[in-house]
Amino acid sequence: MEKFVINYTNTLPEIETGYKLFQRKYMLKRSIIFTVVYSIAAAIGIDFLVHSIMEGNYGNMPGYILLVIGLGMIFSTWARPYYARKKLMKTLESFGDEKYSAKFEDTRIVIDTEILPEYETETVAVTPNGVMTMDQDMEIPEEQKITHDKTKIELRSNTLDSMETNELFLLFLNRSLIYIFPKRCLAEEQINKIRAYFEDKNI
Repeated sequence: MEKFVINYTNTLPEIETGYKLFQRKYMLKRSIIFTVVYSIAAAIGIDFLVHSIMEGNYGNMPGYILLVIGLGMIFSTWARPYYARKKLMKTLESFGDEKYSAKFEDTRIVIDTEILPEYETETVAVTPNGVMTMDQDMEIPEEQKITHDKTKIELRSNTLDSMETNELFLLFLNRSLIYIFPKRCLAEEQINKIRAYFEDKNI
């Protein structure tokens, strides 16, 4: 298949939507299973307490412990993804707008930021004004420096999956990373090429 390149940006709402879909795809089933297990534990705790109270014993500690642990873990199971998403969005708010490019090749996809040169890496700095490219004569403390690498997604050595919505193409990498390609940045021909690429590579 002929290689092609797209240029795009990601807005915060698009990133949040993509992350929600990522969580739904890979975490929802596990959350439901854990909820069922913890609900059983809570139900056993309630059963212990009911029987104890009927017998006049209000101090059945195992029942209280099972109930509290069960309800607490149910809350944690559903709250953690929510707060993780909010924390991610809060972190991304501090970064400035960045433009990306994605080169779709036969055996890999190479994702890069526009600020990067043709070299493999570039050093930028985290400052009160956001992330900025370092000039050679800039004096930046080492703890504020970050080295960016071009992302090379090898099709044969990674577990990949994709999803298409009305607004986005989503690429899931090893069930741990997500890349978002907004259709608003793409011509109709590019949309068709990405769709065909994912189908051709069985992604």
